[in-house]
Amino acid sequence: MTTPSEPTVALSHQILPDDDGADAPSPAPPVALVRWPEEAGSIDRLRAAGTPRLLLVGPGAAAPVGTDCTEDWVRLPAADSDVRVRSRALAARAARHNPSPEVKGDGRLAFRDRWVAVSQTEESIVARLADRFGEVVDGAGLAAELGLTDNAVRVQVMRLRKRIRPLGLVVRTVRGRGYVLEHE
Repeated sequence: MTTPSEPTVALSHQILPDDDGADAPSPAPPVALVRWPEEAGSIDRLRAAGTPRLLLVGPGAAAPVGTDCTEDWVRLPAADSDVRVRSRALAARAARHNPSPEVKGDGRLAFRDRWVAVSQTEESIVARLADRFGEVVDGAGLAAELGLTDNAVRVQVMRLRKRIRPLGLVVRTVRGRGYVLEHE
């Protein structure tokens, strides 16, 4: 835990002991632990990034009201096991509700209630990347499937990166393997 003056404190992707004492990684995505109301200013940034948030509500502070499935709260003082269980449940819930980009088929890529226009070639590329969101898509296979050269795919991916940046998405190159579409 942190003092109120410190920023967001921890992520649940750390190895945490289970209730039986065995060490096991907690489920993805990582959960940010945020002291409420002291760190309320960080919530919008975390929400925009798609990071699940467990609010640690201080004694005597009013509990936050929210309907976001990627946010929960626990009143302090709380046992570490309670915080751990809440974090894992929140991570599992967020993983089920974590949206993937949607290729509309009309020249648009939509993500989290926003969209950008894409060319026909970019749409073909991003459709394959979105189908395997967060996973490596083979670069050579992508080029062959679309009837493009490897260089043409690289150029189109470079253009696509610029277009999708406002959505909070990035295409990363996995050297010698291919491309991954994921959150920033």
